[in-house]
Amino acid sequence: MLLVLVIALGTLALPAGAQQATEAQTQVLLDITKCLAAGLPDSWEEAEMLVELEKPGAETGNVRYLVRRRLSGGQYEPFRPCDERQAAQALVRDFRKLQTAKQRNWKGARFVIHRDGKFDLTFDYPK
Repeated sequence: MLLVLVIALGTLALPAGAQQATEAQTQVLLDITKCLAAGLPDSWEEAEMLVELEKPGAETGNVRYLVRRRLSGGQYEPFRPCDERQAAQALVRDFRKLQTAKQRNWKGARFVIHRDGKFDLTFDYPK
């Protein structure tokens, strides 16, 4: 199952209007995905990592890991990835280093992986 996710993430075509991830950014996302997948139940459909920073551009904040199972009626429940800090730190530190100066000033992020290997990464910027 993890292999399917990794292969799909590496070759995914992003939707129109979305920015294409660089090879280095894709590798960070693959590392995050591996960590998330380690804690997913067999019946998972969608998993989310939600990062909320103390302020835009900060390196500290809160993270939540949520999973939606098949036949759950759309309800999300918490799960534990390989390491509760590792995945969030990879996004906050490693991925951010690969962003342009303008892109780095986010205050929240939502990384979603789907069972079919597709993923979404969105950032929340100050107004």
